[in-house]
Amino acid sequence: MIGVDIGGTNLLVGIVEDGSVTKRLHAPIVKRGDFEAVAKQTCERILQLGATDLDSIGISIAGSVDVNKGVVLRAQNLDWDNAPLASYVSAELGCRVVIENDVTAAAWGEFTYGAGAGSDSIFAVWIGTGIGGGLILDGKIWRGPLGTGGEFGMGISNPEPTAKNRVLESFASRSGLQHVMRNPNLDTPTLAAAYGKDTNITETVNDGARRIGTSIANVVTLLSLDRVVLGGGLVEALGEPYMQCIRNQFTADVFPPHCQQCTFAMTQLGPDAGMLGAAALAS
Repeated sequence: MIGVDIGGTNLLVGIVEDGSVTKRLHAPIVKRGDFEAVAKQTCERILQLGATDLDSIGISIAGSVDVNKGVVLRAQNLDWDNAPLASYVSAELGCRVVIENDVTAAAWGEFTYGAGAGSDSIFAVWIGTGIGGGLILDGKIWRGPLGTGGEFGMGISNPEPTAKNRVLESFASRSGLQHVMRNPNLDTPTLAAAYGKDTNITETVNDGARRIGTSIANVVTLLSLDRVVLGGGLVEALGEPYMQCIRNQFTADVFPPHCQQCTFAMTQLGPDAGMLGAAALAS
């Protein structure tokens, strides 16, 4: 199987066998804003893997997608609108192509091979530059009739209707933390080094974590889920203390108390989750 992960700045392609990546290639995105240039680059990197008998390819991409049409409806970081990614790659390489939102693909990867294996349903939350969610219900990806199932980061976290910043991402993602602390150069390694040591950074990060915990509590109360998987750059860098802050707020807010038994787990697949999930979806 071939898996591909197209992010806002990097491209990752790999050969997947038995739930692990046996060969991979990594490259910076050649030209953001130019769909054909990036799609061509993707095809070239796939061919460079040296895989034979290409039957199907799974592509994970940071953006909203129409899975049935194989179209990227909007990829904010790439500045794509209505990009026919699946048909382009399929025509170039002569095989079936499946595309999926990156966090939904990561959720499927964890459900199939990682921290969600053995569960019937999971909610995956990826926290990095932005915040995304993916829902697996009764063994199937839940997108919903309008296609937005699992959308999490754009949920309202500030009820004040006139506030400039209201959504969860604005307070709890890395880009949100940069805005809150008025430091556009604040990167993940800096946050990780300062977390638990620098009072201002720790309090700001924990405020975002508590907001995430409350939002997850609402999801679990609504859907009665028993497994949450956390991943993304901030989760992996900040580790257990950060996850515990999220969990503590979840425990305080989830209803009824019976739902406190929902388990939280850190990603087992890390940065490969989306690529592995996309490959599994194409198999």
